[in-house]
Amino acid sequence: MLKIVAVTGMNLTSMQEQIPPDLKERIQFHWFSSSKDAGDMLPDADVIISAGRLHPDIVSRAPKLKWVQTLSAGVDKLPLAELDQRQVIVTNARGVHTIQMSEFALSLMLQWVRKANLLHDNQQQHVWDNQVRFGELHGKTIGIIGAGAIGEAVARKAKAFDMSVIGLNRSGTPQAAFDTTVHGEDGLQLLLSQSDFIVVLLPSTMKTRGFLQKEHLALMKPSAFFINLARGDVLDENALIQALQEGKLAGAALDVFEQEPLPTASPLWDMKNVILTPHIAGSSEHYTDRVSTIFYHNLRAMLDGGEMINVVDLAEGY
Repeated sequence: MLKIVAVTGMNLTSMQEQIPPDLKERIQFHWFSSSKDAGDMLPDADVIISAGRLHPDIVSRAPKLKWVQTLSAGVDKLPLAELDQRQVIVTNARGVHTIQMSEFALSLMLQWVRKANLLHDNQQQHVWDNQVRFGELHGKTIGIIGAGAIGEAVARKAKAFDMSVIGLNRSGTPQAAFDTTVHGEDGLQLLLSQSDFIVVLLPSTMKTRGFLQKEHLALMKPSAFFINLARGDVLDENALIQALQEGKLAGAALDVFEQEPLPTASPLWDMKNVILTPHIAGSSEHYTDRVSTIFYHNLRAMLDGGEMINVVDLAEGY
């Protein structure tokens, strides 16, 4: 019998309720809000479910571990080297963020051009100002850094607003939802210099950490709006703050930061041209149901010798 130990504060009630009937007699499913609560269950765990963070000590306490399912798409908070050395399979939640994160990206762009923050402030202060001037998404260019599944969904939604779309991927292979697909440093520079909106959707890996530096920010239009829904370590946060303070960049929406929670002393909190959210772009009421589909497919594959999906390349980090 396969023993599954979930170590996460996320509510997994629906995941437990969705256990396929043919699997119920073949597994034991234990859900704990923390590794401390898991206690003596770890030494016998064949499978660990993690929200996205897993301390190396947890792995060392699970000598029978065969598989880790993370409920996040990113795996940069897992001890990948140790898991690779022990030949533990890691699967992630790639694909479950496509709908909500693409909607979130478009909502931030609309919030910016339609000045939602100003309108809200006016309402709170009882100010009737019908002379507010708005921008539009129509006819603008959006550059998507990380033209994967989420990037493609953002591109399709942007096309519905009659925007032009440039996508950056590793190969430059054309994709249907993009008007132009680029790659490499030259492609990145073209995307940054031509885009009115830049959306970053890269995973955090050895190759992407520090991907955007001060010289890249300098290529953007002064009127450009920058959105980071990836990881805080893919860009130089201090350089971004400086560009925003000096008016070299019109504004930014940031869901991720170099340090989380964002320190209260960060100047980003008080900047009028910045929209902040606490790493919640991927949240959705349907999240657990979507992850469950991946998990139970892979569970059946492990038990019956089938092919697992969303298997992470531990050397590449995604």
